[in-house]
Amino acid sequence: MSNGRFALSIFALSLLLAWQRSAAQLHPDDEYYPYAEREAERSVPLRTDTTLFYRAVQSPTDLYGRAVDFTLPGVATRRRGQDYDAERTTLSGIELSYRYLGVLRLLGAGELRSAGLQSIPDPLAGQVSNTLFHFPTLDPLPSDLVSARFTDRNYRFGVRAAGSRLLGRKWLLTVGADVRTGRDMHVEGVFTNAVTAGFRLARPSGNEGEWSLLGIVPVSMRGTRLSTSEEAFTLTGDRLYNPAWGFQDGRVRNSRVRRETLPLGVVAWKRRLTAATTLDAAFGAEAGRSRYSMLGWYDARTPMPDNYRYLPSYTHDRATEEAWRAGDPRYTQIDWDELIRQNRMADGHAVYALEDRVERIWNLSLHALFETDLDARLTLRYGVDLQRDDSRNYKQMRDLLGAGYIVDIDQFLVDDDTYGTRLQNDLRHPDRTIRQGDRFAYDYSLTTRHALLLFQADYRADRFRGDLSLALGSSAVSRRGHYEKELFPGGESWGRSRVMRFAPYRLKATVGWSFTPRNYVEVSLLAAARTPRAENLFYQPLYNNRTVDDPTLERSYAAEAVWRLTGPTLNLEATLFASLTLDGVETRRYYDDLSYVYCDMAVTGIGIGSFGVETAAEVRLSDRWQLTLAASAGRYRYVRDPRVTVLSDVDNTPVDRGSVSRMGGCVVGGAPQLTASAEVSWFGRDGWGLHASAGYAGGRFVEPMPLRRTDRLAGQAGITAEAFEAFTCQERLPDAFTLDASLFKSFWFEHSRLTLGLLLKNLLGDSDTPYNGYESLRVRRLQSGDATAYVPQATRYSYLLPRSFYLTISYRF
Repeated sequence: MSNGRFALSIFALSLLLAWQRSAAQLHPDDEYYPYAEREAERSVPLRTDTTLFYRAVQSPTDLYGRAVDFTLPGVATRRRGQDYDAERTTLSGIELSYRYLGVLRLLGAGELRSAGLQSIPDPLAGQVSNTLFHFPTLDPLPSDLVSARFTDRNYRFGVRAAGSRLLGRKWLLTVGADVRTGRDMHVEGVFTNAVTAGFRLARPSGNEGEWSLLGIVPVSMRGTRLSTSEEAFTLTGDRLYNPAWGFQDGRVRNSRVRRETLPLGVVAWKRRLTAATTLDAAFGAEAGRSRYSMLGWYDARTPMPDNYRYLPSYTHDRATEEAWRAGDPRYTQIDWDELIRQNRMADGHAVYALEDRVERIWNLSLHALFETDLDARLTLRYGVDLQRDDSRNYKQMRDLLGAGYIVDIDQFLVDDDTYGTRLQNDLRHPDRTIRQGDRFAYDYSLTTRHALLLFQADYRADRFRGDLSLALGSSAVSRRGHYEKELFPGGESWGRSRVMRFAPYRLKATVGWSFTPRNYVEVSLLAAARTPRAENLFYQPLYNNRTVDDPTLERSYAAEAVWRLTGPTLNLEATLFASLTLDGVETRRYYDDLSYVYCDMAVTGIGIGSFGVETAAEVRLSDRWQLTLAASAGRYRYVRDPRVTVLSDVDNTPVDRGSVSRMGGCVVGGAPQLTASAEVSWFGRDGWGLHASAGYAGGRFVEPMPLRRTDRLAGQAGITAEAFEAFTCQERLPDAFTLDASLFKSFWFEHSRLTLGLLLKNLLGDSDTPYNGYESLRVRRLQSGDATAYVPQATRYSYLLPRSFYLTISYRF
């Protein structure tokens, strides 16, 4: 490969592949006609033993996941009603975030996808889905890629490039980059400026081994949109209304901007130790900063335009309603110029400022897995998995908006008669003057350490397959305060908290039987317990070492049955699943409208039950036509009434202790209970292709809040039947339906290929479908004479984008 060709592949632009189905493929040389390999196989008689046939049908797949990746409506979809962390993505045992996957594929990584509890070579496999990334051997070299993309959602223009070069005789260097920039053409204030670059350096070693070094550096700045109330959407007449932005000197400025720089490094080593044993070891490090900006106000009114006190339903002011309906940005958006004007009138001390919530992470992982083939049928895997996750969190001043400084005190207690003399955020550095770039308000670290022993036995005997996986370990969670809060002096806020120790485990058993080389059934059972997230174990991690009472493991039990049928014209997979999660815990901070104080809340004993069916089929209608179908149906509900404890944020006195929340029977939010999709694909002989798909998501509900269903709110504030119903009833969201289509054309040259593609999303242009919604923690007080009534604050929503497009041009050489 010439230096010029290598340089071109490094610096040229690139993009996602030309149509949605090819997003997970790196070198689809026959992507416009995927049956070429299958036709070649039909012309050659296969002569082998039947064991290979049985093992092929026993291989794990995720037919449903592949089918719905790009066909379901763009609404919130928690698969099987589970948290997103039940979907595990790894490279050599190192867990990966979504932000690295695009460049990882550019660098040549392949992936093995599996659903649910299917047997895969990973004792720590996720409960809902798994993606195992891997790199092929060094020969042959992957082709180079340059592509560009134009779109109207999230950004305007994107480019991708990837290339490989041999360094000497043994080292292979692969590089890739992904660039996206521009403003969203539908939602004002939303934009993306992001560059993700990566490399992989690999060298073969003795005994069928390989050393590799992987580095990926994502740098991004994204303007986001906020959810809001239905009243704000109705008044503006815009389902894409975004309250996060406003005009400053005539230019759009977003207050909610996420800035991230989170490099990842992975060193991997593979080696055959003996004729029967191999070792796959990897060390991963993820470090960097994530910043999220938002406005702060100090002894002043909130600057957010959609606050309920600024809406006509609260002000009962006709002028306010007319201003909203007319789209007056002084009412509907953040008035940056007014904020700056008020700051300049405040004698130097800021009344309003733009703050960054900063998370600085330093995560380390070591995964080592031995694999020993005791004989042709039994394979043992055993090893260790060590992790240390450390995040330091603090506020940092981004922009004082024309003011000179603020004093680092608790601004919410300035007028408090009881605690107004205990204002210091950092008692060891009282009354610090904070200027742009300074750290203030809070500063703490959360540390989680895991150590797990891994074991897996995989037995295959022609038709039968059995798998037993076991993980046993120890974990510890702690907080370290770097500020001493005056409200909580000494060890209550400063230094290390008590260390909470846990003994997580995971036990899974799978048995399967191949009735024929194309017909397979598999049954799996799971019992597991995991360590809760560190932030959910503290009432107020910002400045308080107090932990929840009696922290326990979150237990999970699951069962699954899979039937798989494969053939030259039909691939079919159906899965029955059931799961039960117990002893979940969540903590939140909010303003309590009944007690008039800021409070810290812990919800313990959360239980969620899920059961249902997933099914998918790939049908080859002819040599050029393919039909893909997928559907799921399930019930994902809270099966227990959790306990809610509320403490005052200023002194930890109980506001409500151990109150029962009527969550039993509520539906898990953001988890459609019915989904269906269909896609028709046509692959022409001259490089033309077409995909047309329809997707449906139904049985959707808003995210329920346990607080409003307690006796204190629903029982006391809901004094009438209608009010009680308002506090306890869960709103159902409209069903979502979408149509998408894509057209592409490939031009083949002697050693290269040019592909043009156009993808249209949401052809119906429906923008009245909510993406998701969540109930508010707040309560609104209604006064009528001497009578006082309470109702929940309005649910907040966000909506789907209307019709949008992606135009791609890619060149592979």
